[in-house]
Amino acid sequence: MNLLAEMSWDETKEYLARDNRLILPLGATEEHGRHLGLGTDHIEAEAIALGVGEQTDVVVAPTLNYGMSHAQLGFAGTLSLRPTTLIAILEDLFRSLYRHGFRRVLVVNGHGGNTASLTSTVQTLALEFKNLRVKNFEWWTDQESYRVIIDMLGEQVGSHASPGETAFMLAVRPSAVKLDRLTGRDAPVKPSREFTTMNTFAQKYPDGIMGLDPRMATREAGEALLKKSIEICVRELENW
Repeated sequence: MNLLAEMSWDETKEYLARDNRLILPLGATEEHGRHLGLGTDHIEAEAIALGVGEQTDVVVAPTLNYGMSHAQLGFAGTLSLRPTTLIAILEDLFRSLYRHGFRRVLVVNGHGGNTASLTSTVQTLALEFKNLRVKNFEWWTDQESYRVIIDMLGEQVGSHASPGETAFMLAVRPSAVKLDRLTGRDAPVKPSREFTTMNTFAQKYPDGIMGLDPRMATREAGEALLKKSIEICVRELENW
């Protein structure tokens, strides 16, 4: 596997002579209920990225472990970047990659709060770097990957620290799952036109869980989700 963190500059130059693709995992450090580690989003993104890198030999960049998590700042341990800070970081990373010869970047994003900043970054840089191509994969917004969770756990399991994400963590980092800390409360996600902010998130979801009781999660569902996510990303790279 080609890990940028373990490659020398000379090895990187040799890689770029034959391939200009790169996998960039993005995550966050934020609350995920009483039962999941704060690193859930970057752990999941990295697990997918490493699996894709292993199957394709496309170089995998180090994971960005911090993201835009302002809504979760009411919970201890959440570390958030301002949207403008995240945009600046992403712009600098993409500029560095482009300077060295990377032209096709598959972003594996593990946190929904990063999406707006990533979109803004790509649209801005496209005005300057006409050969830069970026794809974004988010397992919970991709119909094909999320279908695995629906088929195995049900239609309305939720979106944050709920059964789907818990299943994923049971598969990739079971030591960061503490189901015994759960209270067994469902917190269905209700559609709303109001933005969810730090002032409203904790009121709606006082334990930090958006969805059904995570104890319905299974490791088998998480393993199937990981496998499908890797399969989709491999296909995206091979057809690019």
